[in-house]
Amino acid sequence: MSSTVGDEQILRQADALTSCGAQLVMAAAEKEARSHGWLVTIAIADAGGNPLLVKRMDGAFAASFQIAVEKARTAAMFEKKTGALEAMANVKDGESRTALLSAPFVLMCGGLPITSKGSTLGSIGVSGVAPDQDEMIASAGVTAITRILSSKL
Repeated sequence: MSSTVGDEQILRQADALTSCGAQLVMAAAEKEARSHGWLVTIAIADAGGNPLLVKRMDGAFAASFQIAVEKARTAAMFEKKTGALEAMANVKDGESRTALLSAPFVLMCGGLPITSKGSTLGSIGVSGVAPDQDEMIASAGVTAITRILSSKL
């Protein structure tokens, strides 16, 4: 069976984050949070921003659940750190800020895409502590899976 019509390709194969991969990211992120005594919610999403795994640690504030899920969704859909999107929204000209703030995305540090070979596989979103701490936790999760993926190439 051909995956082309004329000269145009109609299918592409893409790597995807699995539930096992999501658990690995979660474990590393949770370990980082616990090492500092931080109570957070951690959300792992697929490349489309759909949740694969979410954990609200005991004692994490209730709103952190939805915020973490939305940070993960935003990072996946834009294929960018949510902190970078926050910086874009905080420009002085007003135009970028208005455009980004009118969309249903969370533009705060703590959401990171998970990438390999130039493709977004999924994302992680963390909420519950200061923005730079949320991102530190998310980064621990991304680093853990990136190390494994790098060793397999």
